Amino acid sequence: MPALVAIVILLGSFLLGSIPFGYAMARIRFKTDIRQHGSKNIGATNVARTFGISMGLVVLALDALKGIGAVVLASALLPHQALWSALAGLGAMLGHVFSPFMKFKGGKGIATGLGVLATLFWPAALIAAIGFSLVAVITRIVSVASFVATVMALASFWILGQYTDFWFFGVPAILLTFWAHRNNWRRLLKGQEPRFGR
Repeated sequence: MPALVAIVILLGSFLLGSIPFGYAMARIRFKTDIRQHGSKNIGATNVARTFGISMGLVVLALDALKGIGAVVLASALLPHQALWSALAGLGAMLGHVFSPFMKFKGGKGIATGLGVLATLFWPAALIAAIGFSLVAVITRIVSVASFVATVMALASFWILGQYTDFWFFGVPAILLTFWAHRNNWRRLLKGQEPRFGR
């Protein structure tokens, strides 16, 4: 495989994932910096808390499309090579969390990761979405719902017999999710994590 193809896939996926849709939508629609509101995060959850559910869903969809686009890019350049599709998905998620357009600070990567899952192995995305919805409704704590959904998605790879290179996305994605939510875990331990809707 030419090195140029690998560079295009990895760099392209990272840059695609780096597009800060939450920040851009707040600037364009509301003339404000989302980082000055709520949790100061650029992700869909903070956008929804600050500007309403409908705007949050728009950002959620756009962030998910970044993950979808990264996998589609890899599949187009290297068809039938699951490893590179998985690495492209991870690249997009890393770009979202460490966006160079935001001084290497970004969102938590959940929506982008969901887009990756939906393209790599849709049953895992469905299981993750169901798990997220159930936990979010019961606890109203998005960080807990996000982590549970991530674990359930990876578990579904094993339960459904998906022993492929997709694990090269799944395992790092869990570690990245846990790291990205490190401040949430601290607040949870202190009983200070806000519940959605408050």
